[in-house]
Amino acid sequence: MARYPAVACFAMGRPVFALALAAAGATLLAGAPAGARGVSPPAHLAAGGSSSGGPALTLLSQSPWVGPGQSMQLRLGLGGAPASAASITFTLFSHLTSRSAFAETAGGTAVGNSLGSSTVQASTLAPDPQGGVDVTVPVESGDAAAAGTGAFTANLDCAAGSCGGVYPLRVQLSVAGGTRTSLITYLVYANPPADTQRLRLALVMPLSLPLGGPGRAVPQVQDTALDTLDNLDEAMSAHSAAPLTLYPEPASVAALAASSHPKAKSALAGLQSLSGQPGRQVLTGPYVPVDPDALSAAGLEGELVQQVRRGGQALAPLRGGGRTWVVPGPITASSVSAVESLGYDRLALPVSDVVQGGGPSLTITQPFTLSAGRGVTATAAEMDGELASDMAAGTGGTTFLAAYRMLADLALVYYEQPNALSPRGVLVLPSAGALPAAGFVDTVLAALGTDPLVAPVTVDQLFTDVPTAPSTRRLASASSSSSLPAKQIRDGRARLMAFSTAVDAAAAPVVRSLDDLLLSSENSQLRAAQQQQAVAAFTGALSGELHTVSIRADTIKLTSTAAKVPITITKQSAYGVTAVLRISGDKVVFPAGAAQDPGPVCRSPSVRSSAGRSTFSCVAAIGHATNAVYVDMRARATGDFRLVVTLTSPSGGLVLATTHVTVHSMSTSLVAVGLSLAALLVLLVWWGRTWWRRHPPGRGAHVRRRQPSQVA
Repeated sequence: MARYPAVACFAMGRPVFALALAAAGATLLAGAPAGARGVSPPAHLAAGGSSSGGPALTLLSQSPWVGPGQSMQLRLGLGGAPASAASITFTLFSHLTSRSAFAETAGGTAVGNSLGSSTVQASTLAPDPQGGVDVTVPVESGDAAAAGTGAFTANLDCAAGSCGGVYPLRVQLSVAGGTRTSLITYLVYANPPADTQRLRLALVMPLSLPLGGPGRAVPQVQDTALDTLDNLDEAMSAHSAAPLTLYPEPASVAALAASSHPKAKSALAGLQSLSGQPGRQVLTGPYVPVDPDALSAAGLEGELVQQVRRGGQALAPLRGGGRTWVVPGPITASSVSAVESLGYDRLALPVSDVVQGGGPSLTITQPFTLSAGRGVTATAAEMDGELASDMAAGTGGTTFLAAYRMLADLALVYYEQPNALSPRGVLVLPSAGALPAAGFVDTVLAALGTDPLVAPVTVDQLFTDVPTAPSTRRLASASSSSSLPAKQIRDGRARLMAFSTAVDAAAAPVVRSLDDLLLSSENSQLRAAQQQQAVAAFTGALSGELHTVSIRADTIKLTSTAAKVPITITKQSAYGVTAVLRISGDKVVFPAGAAQDPGPVCRSPSVRSSAGRSTFSCVAAIGHATNAVYVDMRARATGDFRLVVTLTSPSGGLVLATTHVTVHSMSTSLVAVGLSLAALLVLLVWWGRTWWRRHPPGRGAHVRRRQPSQVA
């Protein structure tokens, strides 16, 4: 596996080894469609902090939380600014009381009262081997006095037992010449009771490859994406004790399995190893992201079944399973019923899919019963959009700042209802195209291993550990519409099914590849034009397979009335083909099927005549490059005429090959010969009689003439 540089982070005052991705800005879903990209990170995070044009101040690591008598450790990058010419100002603000206030601080705006501020020269701080500086911040609270000394003492100004919370900490870098940059991170103070119910966190990691090819519908096996996948795998594998849910896209896993690229094989092996670790769950779903409502509106309900079937096949090596369906967008009651019929009785929903109540704006931290209307209900959990935004920010130079921001956000959710008697939990799924860097994942998982406020769980554990809320919530109204090329998909499915009946087991990879192309065209993240291009790619691929079988268009000469005529079928594919061969014409007669002996290629020959047209058919097993079928026939006339020859799938509905064979008949029948001889005889008799009449024999030619004297 690829290695990436290591930096130190600090948990509860103790150094913890953390991994960081050198090219932290790379995301595995860089090729996702524009319309499917995730939430953009806040402006100050996108740049690493607010700036007036000076060197960028970055957070390299920090203590995820501190307890009584502990100090917060920070490691800061100065963006190349010399420490001798730089100063750093620390300002601590009062603890946050709402997530909306937290979002303001994430946007770079300080919220609340200032609890203290101090400026130190960067040159007085301990230099860091990575090129930054290390900062120690002693923390003084009502629970314990500050221990030791540091650049700045954080006085929480709280009474004993009431100090727990999330405190914004603004760090500002000033460089000689007047330039300044700043960032806001968080001091999380944790002193919960030993028996506290920690907040359950079901972190779902989607894994997929960028899309490309016709319509940008096919996962692309590329070096950059494979390196990113390898780094993420290493980061997750390094923390095998932390429960985690994987949500790999089946189409991407299938692409890895089909690729001969060494890195693809390594990535697939890594995923298989990762999925086999204790505490890891792999969610299955459709082969590509689909909208069940769009499929239903297009009359393609059967395609949802095909999507789930193929998705399960692709993820079988990763031990995929589970009862939870991840809903990427709007959903209706009919779709809830459809996915339930496929075995998914739990839903992971975006917040927008549920009607929000008018009560206190606390985070939803329990699964609930969803009423979808028309008597349809399901158990559901909301996917936390704000935490997903935290993850979306975990790229580039903001990798670690975003990671600690997410940990602080989770702590704030805990402190909304601290020390609750009943377990609570949240579910987080990054938006498509917004998967964070490996350094982000490593930092978060490392901290969760000993977090006193948050406990990682799998999705299944979230639904079983956290009790379902007693109240029922309603599904938000959503309209069903579809831009899918329904007719093309429906026709494509029928042709593919017919093709599958015509080929043997050796063609299974070909059939699967064609099926994958058709399923990929249904991706809900594609635009309508892209879906049409993807269907066209499937049609072209199927036509290419059909062109491997052909019937030779020969000219056949008949020199007698009846003859055994050869029909030649050629095959270029490596798999065998079974098809129905039909030969028909209106100037030939085929003897009855029992009298036919077409050879080993054909079986079950039969003959049918209708409306003056005779048709021979048989089931042809085409297993060689050249295959000959011998058909007995009798010409009804002399001269040139054509026979129509077709190969169709056994189930019908798909023509594999068709051509015309020209027959040149030079034969003469005995009847015709007899009639011709009789006509000739009649003609000869007529000629003879005519000649006889015109040339009668001379009468009395040999009689002696009478003498005149003998006449009276």
